[in-house]
Amino acid sequence: MENNEQYNDPTMMDPAAGYTGEPTGSEKAFAVLAYFGLLWLIGLLKAPEKDTAYVKNHVNNGIILTIIGVASGVVAAIPVIGWIVAAVVGVATIVFSIIGIVKACQNQTYLFPVIGEKFILIK
Repeated sequence: MENNEQYNDPTMMDPAAGYTGEPTGSEKAFAVLAYFGLLWLIGLLKAPEKDTAYVKNHVNNGIILTIIGVASGVVAAIPVIGWIVAAVVGVATIVFSIIGIVKACQNQTYLFPVIGEKFILIK
């Protein structure tokens, strides 16, 4: 099975961490929090939940969204065109955050289209 397929299949979670396929309440909470700014740090640092592929997937998405948000803020410093680009990226970031939160609430892992497969920061 390819490395990326483990993130798309909710039944293929981290067997080494004793994952049963159904996230606990705290794992689900950390997965949802990953989409709110820097709160992904909680899921990244809190043991033993940080070791499950489910939490790692959503924390990875939160980190990607944070990086995109910071880059968007830098681009926003450019008058007019930067403002437009930052506004479009901001809306896209909000949409992807909502999608990620919904997937986390449905006990599913999720990779962002295009960038999700290329930028897996936490393995």
